Amino acid sequence: MVVNGKRVRRLLHTFELSLTRKVRKPKPNPLLETVVLAKERANLAFGLLSEREPAAFEVLTTDFTQLVDGGGKVWFLPILDHRTRMVIGYAISFSPDVRTALQA
Repeated sequence: MVVNGKRVRRLLHTFELSLTRKVRKPKPNPLLETVVLAKERANLAFGLLSEREPAAFEVLTTDFTQLVDGGGKVWFLPILDHRTRMVIGYAISFSPDVRTALQA
């Protein structure tokens, strides 16, 4: 027997009932599993930072950040010095890809 979904939703709303939905578990990410297994060994800066305070421009960090404005979405990629927090370089692009990272 086939029942229209709109009719079911209308009946549920009329009788103040809710429809429970089953949430799917995300598929396992093999890269994330490898990083979790490696722990501190996966973070190259961890060993350096635990031994001593790094010099300026010795440890650089980066992050892809999505910015939304009236024209749409753009990706901002700053490269920062860990010690001084100074912006070394940056790139702005419509897609987060290797070309954007190399521009920064």
